[in-house]
Order: sequence, then structure tokens, then C-alpha cells
Amino acid sequence: MLAIVLTVTGVPAPHVTAVSVAAVAVLGIVGTGFAYVLNDQIIASEGATVASTVTYLLPVVTIVLGVLVLGESLTVTVLAGIALALAGVALTRRRPKPAPDDARAG
Repeated sequence: MLAIVLTVTGVPAPHVTAVSVAAVAVLGIVGTGFAYVLNDQIIASEGATVASTVTYLLPVVTIVLGVLVLGESLTVTVLAGIALALAGVALTRRRPKPAPDDARAG
């Protein structure tokens, strides 16, 4: 589909070199493989619920790294999104209160 779009729009085709293909392969294999192993370990040790909360934290980590490494700016909307994501994770991690023992009451 990319080839069709490039042909129709007149955008020049990307210049593919061995270095760029190797970079994509390394990022794909190492990055995805590392994330898969970590996610599998989290599921095995803590369960699927905890593993799913990790995915909710990825945008927060990405924003923080963007600010620290790339010097991106924070807006009120972004801060509200971070707060919402963290609140959602906190709600999923909250332990339910034990039910009162009805046998002692009567």
C-alpha cells in the first residue's frame, strides 16, 4: 500500500541502506524481544492485571522521557492525561477492604 501511495502522491521513495535496515532490525528484534521477555516475567510473577497496568504507564514514561531527553514542553492537557493515567493505575492496584464478619454481629 505504501508503494501505491508514494506513486500517486509523487513523494520520493525512501532511501534504504544496509545501515537503515540493520537499525530497524536491531530495534525491532532487541526492543520487542526485551519488552516481550519483561512482560512475560511480569505476568508469571504478578499476574495479568499488573502486567496490563504497565501498559497504561507507557505513555507517562514516554512523556517524561520526551521532556527530559528531547526538551519537549508540558501542557496542562498533558499533565491532566498523566494524572488520569496514574489515577487509573492506582484504582486497579487498590486492595478491596475485607468484608465485616457478620457472624460476630448477631
